[in-house]
Amino acid sequence: MGEPEKTGDCVKVAIRMRPLSKKELGNNESSIVDLEEMTSSDGNGSVAISDPSGKEKPATFAFDIVFGTDVLQSTVYDCIGKPALNSMFAGYNGTIFAYGQTGSGKSWSMMGGEGELRGII
Repeated sequence: MGEPEKTGDCVKVAIRMRPLSKKELGNNESSIVDLEEMTSSDGNGSVAISDPSGKEKPATFAFDIVFGTDVLQSTVYDCIGKPALNSMFAGYNGTIFAYGQTGSGKSWSMMGGEGELRGII
């Protein structure tokens, strides 16, 4: 018997930025996060967090996949959900795990908003 074809299955780290909340918008707050979106697992996206006071240089972080606030759920599903399901149907383990501090967008990433912004579950 031949070996199964390698498909590049491994742990991938994705981030989906939530939009500002009604409370944040009501307080005239603005985002301090700049995204370099990458909606395929072929490259790397980045997230830069700026110091609102301007005293510090922005902190930049690399991720396998970066989704912005208005990404369509179909894109999230195609990039994250579908590969995980396909692996599970082929007999492998698959997990989609949301992690972060309170208010960071875990529920937004998993449940989303209305219409095309609905979450992965």
